[in-house]
Amino acid sequence: MGEVDAPEGAQDAPIDLSGLSAHEMQTLACRTELATLLRGIQGVAGLAACNLETGGSVQDLCGLFSALGQLDANATDLAGRYGVLISTAGSA
Repeated sequence: MGEVDAPEGAQDAPIDLSGLSAHEMQTLACRTELATLLRGIQGVAGLAACNLETGGSVQDLCGLFSALGQLDANATDLAGRYGVLISTAGSA
């Protein structure tokens, strides 16, 4: 009951990107990279939470916080670029 049904064939269907403009390709690439960064943030945040819950080493926690800071900075920059790409979509 809790499962989400995917459209048939959606998982095996090849993606045809040939009809996309250069701007659309840049937007898709940026969106994909941003999603990957956010998943990275999610993973590192989970490790930091686990470290805190289990009383892990402070040195490991500091490394995780540092990684989170870098991922956050990268995601912030990329989100800005994605916003520019979206806002210029009509003028491209």
